[in-house]
Amino acid sequence: MVLASGLALAAGPAAEGHALLLRAVPGNGAVLQQPPSALTLTFTEQPDPALSAVDVLDSTGRPVVHGRPEPVPGQPRTLRVRLGSLGTGTYTVTWRTISQVDGHVTGGTFAFGIGVAPPPGPAGSEGTRAPWPPPLDVASRWALYAGMSGLVGCAVVGAGLGPAGAVSRAVLGASWALAVLGVLGLGASQAAAARAPLAQFAGTPLGHAVGWRLLPLVAAGALLALDARAGPRPSRWALEAAGGAALLLGLAHALAGHAAAGSGAWRWPNVLVQWLHAASAGAWLGGLAALVTALREVPEEDRPRTALRFSRLAAVLLALVALTGLLRAVDEVGAWGALLSTDFGRVVVVKAGLLLLLAGCGALNRYWSLPAVASIPARLWRVSGAELALAGVALGAAAVLTGLVPPALLPPAAQAAPPVVAEGSDFATTVRLRLEVSPGVVGLNQFTARIVDYDTGRPVEADHVTLRFARPDRPGLASLLALGRTGPGTYTGRGANLSLVGRWDVTALIERGTSTTTVALSLTVQPPVQAVRTIAAPGQPTLYSVDLGGGRVLDVYLDPERPGLNEVHATFIDPSGGELRVPRLPTMTVARSGESPRPIPVRRFGPGHFIGDAELSRGVWDVAIQAVAQDGSVLGARLSVTIR
Repeated sequence: MVLASGLALAAGPAAEGHALLLRAVPGNGAVLQQPPSALTLTFTEQPDPALSAVDVLDSTGRPVVHGRPEPVPGQPRTLRVRLGSLGTGTYTVTWRTISQVDGHVTGGTFAFGIGVAPPPGPAGSEGTRAPWPPPLDVASRWALYAGMSGLVGCAVVGAGLGPAGAVSRAVLGASWALAVLGVLGLGASQAAAARAPLAQFAGTPLGHAVGWRLLPLVAAGALLALDARAGPRPSRWALEAAGGAALLLGLAHALAGHAAAGSGAWRWPNVLVQWLHAASAGAWLGGLAALVTALREVPEEDRPRTALRFSRLAAVLLALVALTGLLRAVDEVGAWGALLSTDFGRVVVVKAGLLLLLAGCGALNRYWSLPAVASIPARLWRVSGAELALAGVALGAAAVLTGLVPPALLPPAAQAAPPVVAEGSDFATTVRLRLEVSPGVVGLNQFTARIVDYDTGRPVEADHVTLRFARPDRPGLASLLALGRTGPGTYTGRGANLSLVGRWDVTALIERGTSTTTVALSLTVQPPVQAVRTIAAPGQPTLYSVDLGGGRVLDVYLDPERPGLNEVHATFIDPSGGELRVPRLPTMTVARSGESPRPIPVRRFGPGHFIGDAELSRGVWDVAIQAVAQDGSVLGARLSVTIR
């Protein structure tokens, strides 16, 4: 239970994300034959158009963007910038945006070409960078969390467990001041990150969120100032007002965080779970701070009873924190491996360790300090002081954590495919040849042939080595590739000879003097390993969005996605967002894991929308789709789907 609580607390507060670039059209490395009229950028969270900047420069550094980024109607996470008249050449895109959800800054750079290939650039997420949060952001969040916890804790101890007069007005006032400074500092940090004047920032959704956080604090401050005239100790109604203001602050903060970024039926449950998590943690940690100071004002004979009541309440609060934190953490971390392989995960581990120490201090107080609080009160003060110091460090870790990207929110990235290897020998068994094709997918590949003597295994030196490629089903696709010597018995070349998915016959021609030796090989080529984004919605088939490169996308879904006859819907999307015209029916194959693929019948539903009929049973299936676009380019995709 303690371990689960530690992990939950460590990950739970990290309920805010970043507007990371999910897709650009044209995309990174795209080569277009016709100039686009606009550039669109789609993010993982809703960006703030007023605080976003997109620059597109030609090779001379001249800007080609016309106007500021604007949202696409019906697509709140997509920004569009209109482009001027573009000619042949390479264009560099530099973008920077502020998440409308939480104010975090992201940016990146990528390039595309018109008529020419752009230089190599960052892959996967179009060069997205999400830096560590700046010091002002971390300090402000720490102050906000500490102040909110103090206000809730004073209300719990003073209005719930003991006499209101026992709570120190200094602790109450300091908590209020910390919360106000935290909100103002967070707003200043977000405005600085956005590089926007305060007047402009105030009119944005982020500025409105700062106002909603401040509103309950301003009202509570007025009530506390009015109550201060009544005496040196706060009254019960003032404590209740301060606690209520802190709870409203927590709700406003949750509504401005990642928990509120989604849509649909789960938005409000996520917000409420996040709010309950923050309120429980605040009552636990802030209540401890209030209790340590309040016990000095409680008669000695009443101290054990008051401390024991808080200890029992703290156990309930710890359980609530663990439950709500785990609910929020599951979607944020995503996988156990991310705990050590990402910055976010490593901070989670550090914070989990701190919170385990906190739980240990609490247990020490419960079973060692409390029994002797009447006779040896110093025990309670010392252990509680150490616990509060650890709580301050843990809140700092939480402040850092909310500024980092949760692993589960990172956009999908393509992974490198393993090389394809084929081995063989000539008919007379004089040489052995091993051919490695990397990455072994449709398109440009590197071919490395290693030739050795059949009997001795020594490298064979040849005057010329040529590869001849042929498709059994497409005689017209035959081609040749000459390899150059790169080492003893090793010959290498690069080419795009493997232009279609499926089986290829490859013949190696090894020329030595006046003799020619041939080695026949066979290769099976797969589509390139592509970024596949999975979009699931309750009651709807899962949508698989496959990046085909060049700004083109293939959307695939299965209907009804259950055992039995399924329709495999495949829609090719062009860089402008419309259907990509495919003149001939594509080929579709399905195969259970480890089995040979079998073709399925395909019919046309639109210019780029096709439907295949497949009888599928429960389990994991590989679906491969290949088509030829109107411009002659080959479009292929392969993905795994699960039938339940």
